[in-house]
Amino acid sequence: MSTVEEVRAERAGAYARRADPVMAVLAVIFLLVFTAIVVWQDMPMGLRVTLYVAQFTIWLVFVVDLIVRVTYANKRLRWLVTHPLDVLAVLWPAFRPLKILAIIGDARFRAGQAVVRTSRAVVLAAVLLVWVCSVAVLAAERGQPGSSIESLGDSVWWAFATIATVGYGDVVPVTVAGRMVGIVLMVVGLALVAIITASIASWFVANSRDDAVQDEASRDSEAHRRLVELERKIDRLLEAQYTSKESE
Repeated sequence: MSTVEEVRAERAGAYARRADPVMAVLAVIFLLVFTAIVVWQDMPMGLRVTLYVAQFTIWLVFVVDLIVRVTYANKRLRWLVTHPLDVLAVLWPAFRPLKILAIIGDARFRAGQAVVRTSRAVVLAAVLLVWVCSVAVLAAERGQPGSSIESLGDSVWWAFATIATVGYGDVVPVTVAGRMVGIVLMVVGLALVAIITASIASWFVANSRDDAVQDEASRDSEAHRRLVELERKIDRLLEAQYTSKESE
């Protein structure tokens, strides 16, 4: 890596450390605002306009954030491909909290505990995903001809049935936008299942390896103890034999 690339990478890392918490907070605010706009249909017009302005402002912040990150990247096209959540955050900032998925791979397991950090991250990501997709599909489907999603309860039920891969079929999106939300929910939901399954499998493999190492160490310790005991017995026998010869 050249000096210029190293400087860019260092600046990108420093910027990400400063910006990520702020962007996550803005994404949560965006999601709260969007939820209020979609769910509260009788909202006063003045408040609704204010919330729309807040949404647009947050979106502009995310556009600037994406431009800065791409500018710092050494391979910009590759960066866009390998950071889909940052791109989705520009399309819809509410996806920003889902970046927690990126840290799940760094989770560590503790002996005697049930994948604590990974489980919490997956649960939080799943809740955020259901929330985001429930509100999005409700905004796309409500009032559309043939739609069966007309309330927040309908959309939440659909989101849970979809992410759990149950697929009852009683509540389904009929619009293109609603089906696109469904595709995102299914793909990310399957990824969540795969992540937690792989994490649990890794935990069992790590525990089995640790048990094997402990068993081997225990066997080595027992063999060493027996060897020492045998050496002592031989020493005692030789000493007794030497003493017997001297007495003769």
